[in-house]
Parts: sequence; structure tokens; C-alpha cells
Amino acid sequence: MSKKPTKQQLVERVAELAMELHRAESIMKIMRGRLNREYEEYFSVHGEIEPNRRGIRVDDPRYEGVINFTNQAYDNLQASRSKKNSAKRKLTTAVRALMSFTGEQVKAPREPIVRRTNLAGVTLQ
Repeated sequence: MSKKPTKQQLVERVAELAMELHRAESIMKIMRGRLNREYEEYFSVHGEIEPNRRGIRVDDPRYEGVINFTNQAYDNLQASRSKKNSAKRKLTTAVRALMSFTGEQVKAPREPIVRRTNLAGVTLQ
């Protein structure tokens, strides 16, 4: 039978996972920056495919060159995004365990006393 963690262990786990999430988010930002620089490099050499449009159309054959050029950077961004999401889930689980241990609950905010409406009677809140 496994021993239940103490409050101190749960707090330490939350702190460790918060740092892990911060690292993962920072790495993801770096990877996004690298991918964006590769896009800029490609388009500065080959020109914009659709100058008035932002984004890559993966099903459009005109974008095949830029997709091939940035493939590794895109894969690195996706891997870093996956690690960030995993770290976020782990942190959420650890926080939930700590809250359960301390008996703390999330309470919904109270309903507003006054409801504001416009001239048509539509609620603005």
C-alpha cells in the first residue's frame, strides 16, 4: 500500500511542476521564434506567395517549398507544444491534489445583483 503524500510534499511537487511548465513555455516561445525566422528567411529569398495573407495553406501546392524548408522547425515547435501541454496537465493535477488535501474548493462567483441591458432589452453581461 502506498503512503499518501504530506502537504509539504504536495506543495513541493506543485512548485517543481510550475517551474517545469515555465521552462516548457519558454522553450516553446523560442521554437516559435525559430520557425518564424525560417519563414522570414524563406519568403525574403523566394518572395511572398500571397502577400495579403498570413499563414500557410498546407493543402496548396504553392506552399510546398516553404513547408519543406521549415519542416524541422515546425516539428520542433509541435514537440515543444506537446511538452508544454503535458506539463500544464501535470501541474493542474498536482494543484487539484493539493486542494483536495487541504479541503479547499473552487467556488463560482456570485451572480450580479444588477443586470444591465441595452435599449433592445438584451443583457450586456
